[in-house]
Amino acid sequence: MELFIEIVFRWLIVRILGIHTRYLFFKLIGKKKSMDYLSGVTGKIESPQDFYNAVTGLIIFCLLSVGIAYIVFS
Repeated sequence: MELFIEIVFRWLIVRILGIHTRYLFFKLIGKKKSMDYLSGVTGKIESPQDFYNAVTGLIIFCLLSVGIAYIVFS
């Protein structure tokens, strides 16, 4: 069970939702950032990108969950 939660949190929320949401946000405001930069692969050991991706991914996941629940139960 712990492995399942780790996979869902790391892969779905942080990698998929977090990175892609931040990529689209930077693209919309006109600051082009690469996916490698946003995922923290730029070579910096203390890159805070994973933290930003996790926070962004959690916010988007919560909003999607509330939106889906609203649609289903209304």
